[in-house]
Amino acid sequence: MKRNKRLALSVSAALIMFLFVSGCTKTEKEEEPNLPDIDMMEEMQEKQEDNPDYEVKSMEMSTEERAGITGKLSSVMKKCSEIYSQIEIDETLNTILKEEEIHRLIELIARDGSSAVCGNRDDNMKNYKRVDESLKLAEQGEKTETDFYSVNKSGVFRYYRLQFEEGRLFVTFASAVYNKSLEPVFQQMEKILAYQWEYTEKGWLIWEKALSRNQEMDMHIFYRILPLDEKCRELAEKCIIPVSYFGNNLFVTDWDQDNLGNVELNDLFDSLYFMATGEKINKERYEGGIPGEEFESIVSRYFDMTTEQIRRFGAYNEEKGTYPWLAVSAWNRIPQIQPFPEVVKFEENADGTLSVYVEAVFVEEGRDCSFRHVVTIREEEDGNYKFLGNKVDWENVYRIPRYKARREF
Repeated sequence: MKRNKRLALSVSAALIMFLFVSGCTKTEKEEEPNLPDIDMMEEMQEKQEDNPDYEVKSMEMSTEERAGITGKLSSVMKKCSEIYSQIEIDETLNTILKEEEIHRLIELIARDGSSAVCGNRDDNMKNYKRVDESLKLAEQGEKTETDFYSVNKSGVFRYYRLQFEEGRLFVTFASAVYNKSLEPVFQQMEKILAYQWEYTEKGWLIWEKALSRNQEMDMHIFYRILPLDEKCRELAEKCIIPVSYFGNNLFVTDWDQDNLGNVELNDLFDSLYFMATGEKINKERYEGGIPGEEFESIVSRYFDMTTEQIRRFGAYNEEKGTYPWLAVSAWNRIPQIQPFPEVVKFEENADGTLSVYVEAVFVEEGRDCSFRHVVTIREEEDGNYKFLGNKVDWENVYRIPRYKARREF
């Protein structure tokens, strides 16, 4: 997708960097950012405010349209009410649905041929072909329309009607939740002319409601239409998503069995702990460091490393018998919006290992791939996977999350 330059993003990022650098004591020499002068910043902001592309272009809806949308979503929610009644919801209606519960609802919606997708992006769209066919016609400039439903973990049911005409996309949208009586309560209904849209080769439908001023005021909507291989989803859930790109460098640097020292094990421990136990790390428990035996047990579960290697690369303190560890906080991380990893394919290697091809989806930038990397893993007899290496495609990087070890701050 051709991107418009986001002036607000540049200004905001520059201001944040200026405040961050000027308010902290530097531990090493850092390159100063090139900040625009005040007059230039004011001029850029004025141009932003005068640009009509930043405003959502709302369309009038007829009484018939509103009634039709209301009827469709109400009918679907009525059909799902029996399943929903079996879900444990607290008295405040602060709904947090489990993945299997969402999937049951989606499957029920799709039984009549409707297209439906999990809002958490962890399952393939049901009856995707009808949406795919319509989008392909739209790419050719033909007049066409399609629709689909979505349910997310907060129990919000959404309905989208997409109408294409001469390359333009009109989106009619409605969302609703259940009340205590299991009746739909509508939250929002609108019809807009999308600023721009794209159906990517990978199968992502992306549209932008209006030109995004910056990442914090993002206007992009992302839905994967084409299905992913189930093995790709399994590998992502087991090995890639639990680590992702936040607060560690496992997938944003090159390393292999000969360069294990490139991985910051101490920051990675949070993710490995969650993978091993299914629980988040207890910050208070490890304020004085992580006991050696526990650290080594978890790291060796996911890496082919000897105790000697773990102690060397993990900065083991022999006197205390612990490994240094700091919880992620505002002062020891780089503030940035994160993409999410998507496994797009895998290959079985002759030595029994797997090469897992990952592409980072960056919603706030409207890109279905901001950078690529290949993770080498090996499945153990107990079904567990070990990490053996990572290789970033540096030549085609648009934006990769920045990283700095917590203990270096």
